[in-house]
Amino acid sequence: MNWEFRAVVSGSCGLILASGEKLPLRENCLWIFPPQHAHGWHGGRRECNVVILQSTTVPRQLLESVPGVGFFEQQLTLEESRQVEELGRQLNPDFMDRNMLSELRFDRAIIDLSLLALGSMAARSPSAVNRRMTEKVDAAIVWFRRHLREKPGMEEVAAAVHVSPSHLRRLFGTVLKQSPRAVFGNSQIEIAMRLLAGSDLKIESVAAESGFASARDFSRVFSARKGCSPSDWRRRVRPAGAESGETEKNTEAEIVEKAG
Repeated sequence: MNWEFRAVVSGSCGLILASGEKLPLRENCLWIFPPQHAHGWHGGRRECNVVILQSTTVPRQLLESVPGVGFFEQQLTLEESRQVEELGRQLNPDFMDRNMLSELRFDRAIIDLSLLALGSMAARSPSAVNRRMTEKVDAAIVWFRRHLREKPGMEEVAAAVHVSPSHLRRLFGTVLKQSPRAVFGNSQIEIAMRLLAGSDLKIESVAAESGFASARDFSRVFSARKGCSPSDWRRRVRPAGAESGETEKNTEAEIVEKAG
């Protein structure tokens, strides 16, 4: 159901694929898995320390970098491993006893790990044209997300960023290799997931807040994307016995003492 960030910060452990294949042991390594990625772990002869975080959503830049069917693996330096280990220690109190700032710290941790994962990628300076195209696409996404309750169409989004609808489609195809409709639909589902996991809003209100015409339309689209109804998904991701009105986010941090 969630994205999983797993880093071995001392000792070693190895990944087991769904096929049963055991990949070699890794030291100082970060793995990132998309939702519904089946995998397991095997260990070496000595203990290893592992930091694990899970989140319903990740930054768009990471979403575009992780294969649709696969995972992301990044070797860490010793300094980076220490940073991740410290991150786990800092988040443990929020995981054990959440407060009004816990969600912000969870979000910051996901961003920090995403930056760590993507930082080593060969970064070629984009041309001025490519940079303007990317900025225009980002502006369209931000504007759409801010006006979800108004249920804006392609014409309204294009007008807000001062391009024609056809040009906006070309920009999305060039920059993201996706249509605006697909990207906006993903944004709606992402926001709906946050509301389901972190609030007690009724399904009708979640549908309205995430830009759907009706609760029925929202349930249909959500079920097609996630394989279950919004209500069932909420029950799966929220802690058992959560009190009404309590804000929760399905993000966790833990230190695992042994692997394998």
